[in-house]
This record gives sequence, C-alpha cells and structure tokens, in this order.
Amino acid sequence: MSRPKMNEREASAVYKIETAFWALIEQKDFSDITMQLLAKEAGINRNSLYYHYANLYEVASQAFNEVMSDEASMVFIDTLISAPQNLISNWERLQLSDRVKKVHLFARNNSPLLHSLLKEALISRWFRKLGIDQQSLTAEKLLQIDYIASGFISVLGNPEIEKNPLFLQSFPDSLIGRAAIKTLQQMA
Repeated sequence: MSRPKMNEREASAVYKIETAFWALIEQKDFSDITMQLLAKEAGINRNSLYYHYANLYEVASQAFNEVMSDEASMVFIDTLISAPQNLISNWERLQLSDRVKKVHLFARNNSPLLHSLLKEALISRWFRKLGIDQQSLTAEKLLQIDYIASGFISVLGNPEIEKNPLFLQSFPDSLIGRAAIKTLQQMA
C-alpha cells in the first residue's frame, strides 16, 4: 500500500499522532490508551497510525524524545545541578514550561514503561553532564543512582509541580537535593 499523500496545509500524521498522544496522556493513564483511541483522537485511520508506529510504546518513546531534545534537557539538568537560581531565566528561552509539563505527565502516570523512559533519559543526562562513565560504576553506585532518579521522578510527578513548575527551583537547595547532587558529583 502506498503512503497517503499529505495536503500541504494539513499537519503531518506524525504531528497529529504526537499531539493526540499528549492530549490523551493528560487525561488518561497510559494503560487506558489504545492505538484505536489514539487514531481516533488524531483524526487519522489506524492504517496511517500503524504506518508510522508499530505500537503505543513507540509513540510514547518518540513523543518523549522530542520533548527531551538535547539542548533543552541538558540546560534544564545543568541549571538544576549547577545554578538553580537561573532556572527562571532559562525557562522561557527554552520553552521549558511546556517541556516540564510533558515530563510531569510521564512522571505522574502509573506506567512502568513511561517511568522507565523518563528514568533512562534522566540518568543518561546526569552521566553526560557530570562526566560519569557508567561502565566504571559498581552495582552499589548504580543502585544509588536508580534510587535518586526514582525520587526525582516522584518529585516531578507530584501534583504541586503541575500547579507551579518553578518549585523545582528550590529542590537543589533542599537538604535532600544537595545530598543527591553531591552523591552524583562524587561518582564523577
């Protein structure tokens, strides 16, 4: 079957799918979203959806990767670790409010798949920012990093973050935030 032609004035199918995904994840648990529901929300037929994505996990992964573009996510992580007082000045420049909202949607969801995507992205950016070689870490240190990432995901998923995302700015200066950052920095 040939690929459907796109009207130049219409949004691409991928854009429609990802937009519909974010709209659904804002309203529902990931486990309640189906490919059929996603196609309906996107206003496309299921064949078009399956042409672009094999399954819902692929949609979630692609949508999340778009949100976690390297520049924005690295500046966000860098700011949280190094200079939380600068979070506000970086907020609008990198459209962080929309990105943080979408990360919050993943974090507040009960899906182990979404948490896994978020944790993997968070840890890889921590490693890159702090120059940590994952291969050199012991099982104990990897467990500590997993614990810190799980806690941070819990903070990101907290309803208070949805009300005021800038609460994240105070996290690095808190006792537990400083301890987490110090633990990560000592692994570098």
